[in-house]
Amino acid sequence: MYTKYFGFNEKPFTLTPNPRFIYLSKNHKESFAHLLYGINNHYGFIELIGEVGTGKTTVLRTLLSQLGDEHYRSALIFNPCLSGVELLRSINHEFGLNSNSEFANELLADLNRFLLDENSRGTTVVLVIDEAQNLRPEVLEQLRLISNLETENDKLIQIILAGQPELEELLARPELRQLNQRIAVRYRLKSMSMDETRAYIRRRMEVAGETGGVSFNPYAIRWIYLYTRGVPRMINILCDRALLVAYGDEKRRISSGIVTRAIKEILNVPQRRNLKLVFSAAVAAALIVLVSMPWKTGVESRPTAATSNPVAKPVSHKAADVPSNKLQPALPQAAAGQPAVLNLEKELLALDQNTTHLQAFNAILSRWNVATVKVLKSRLTIPEAATELASNRNLRLTEIRGTLGEVIHANIPFLIETRVAGGHGKYILAVTSISADAATVSPALSGRSSIPLKDLEALTSGTCYLIWNNFHQIPDNISVGDRRYEIRALQQLLKSAGNYSGPIDGVYGAASLEAVRTFQKENSIPADDSVGAQTVAYLYGFDKSASSPDLKKN
Repeated sequence: MYTKYFGFNEKPFTLTPNPRFIYLSKNHKESFAHLLYGINNHYGFIELIGEVGTGKTTVLRTLLSQLGDEHYRSALIFNPCLSGVELLRSINHEFGLNSNSEFANELLADLNRFLLDENSRGTTVVLVIDEAQNLRPEVLEQLRLISNLETENDKLIQIILAGQPELEELLARPELRQLNQRIAVRYRLKSMSMDETRAYIRRRMEVAGETGGVSFNPYAIRWIYLYTRGVPRMINILCDRALLVAYGDEKRRISSGIVTRAIKEILNVPQRRNLKLVFSAAVAAALIVLVSMPWKTGVESRPTAATSNPVAKPVSHKAADVPSNKLQPALPQAAAGQPAVLNLEKELLALDQNTTHLQAFNAILSRWNVATVKVLKSRLTIPEAATELASNRNLRLTEIRGTLGEVIHANIPFLIETRVAGGHGKYILAVTSISADAATVSPALSGRSSIPLKDLEALTSGTCYLIWNNFHQIPDNISVGDRRYEIRALQQLLKSAGNYSGPIDGVYGAASLEAVRTFQKENSIPADDSVGAQTVAYLYGFDKSASSPDLKKN
């Protein structure tokens, strides 16, 4: 939206980890050095800990991009919510080995042969497990058994466990002491200093192609630092919103006032609330930070609840307590002559929108076997708040416009936007499974969770939201000629879909581009030569190693 106005080639402050944008602070450089030291000295287990948003995944992806194929073989497991056998299958799949066996001993035997072959060639094999705090104890024990694969003189595989501080608590359990004792290299990522925050913002704008069309003044930088406490993800969220506010005001200089308004929007403070009251609390919080924070570059600072998740702490809307049917919106005229659809619309209007959306969103989260949203102090806006909540659970939310049949083709549970409008936009329903002629929805309507597909098609506005997991972190914005580690996973999925027969080399060349175009055409996906999120989401339907929920199974 604002990229052309400010002279960017692309958005500078996205939430997707992208090694091109990486800014290595002193702390990040140290973490990078520790990882390389542990790998090159074959210590076996390496631990990387960091709070949410401090840049763990970005550091890991940059590391993997530096491990050349000539001397290293590497694999990344981003979805650790697996059983022991499923994890072994995923590992073998990433290394191009047999991943179809149902028996752990067979999978381990194949992996051991592979590791011995690579060791004989002088190749270092690296396995990275991201979000490792989600691993179950029995799966961690399976990893310990994998680390037992060694020669007389050397470890055959180097395993990096990266996760949030909960990982330390998990490894401290008595039953995991054998594994914990084997971790020879440990590092904790910390947030950035104010000077590093300034350099980080400058770096991302330069990579995005900034040519002087926009700048942040010193007071704006200070506000950004005080609010985010130097956490990269929070900086991205706030700077992106500040640029949007400036674009709306037709300003090219980001002031502290613009940052103030951006924070207000992130916190979802109602427009009628007195701005001075809102930011008296913000100033008080900033003073507390200033007093309590150790002023030393690289010293660890933990984000508070108010800053680590800007969606979870907004001020409640008074209107949230008013049932939507009291607002008496008009029914869409298209429902005339369709009694069943008309009854569904009337029933939707009798429901509270926020409760409806929360139930629908949680129904999708349940299918992914991730934590549902228990308490939400603000309105669950879709896609805005839902996008952030999904991201906190390693899921993505992608808007799709098309017919119901086209979205069902992705075979992943999704949210549909109905034509029924209440006091806070359109009502949202979850579609969690389908049969030949009906869909299971949440919340249930007319006392039934099953709705005929023809009625659901008549009810939808034509907009749906696919919630999915980018297991291999495939980039959805690639240019021809790009060379990236993750492109190999894209090529493998295109090959599984029957659209690609070229080499799995991580280069987005002409053959990869043509395969993407063909896949998009076959699946009624809008053409996008840079791949696009919808294409990546649909391709995961061909990944047998991914544990995605299936619309055809409930």
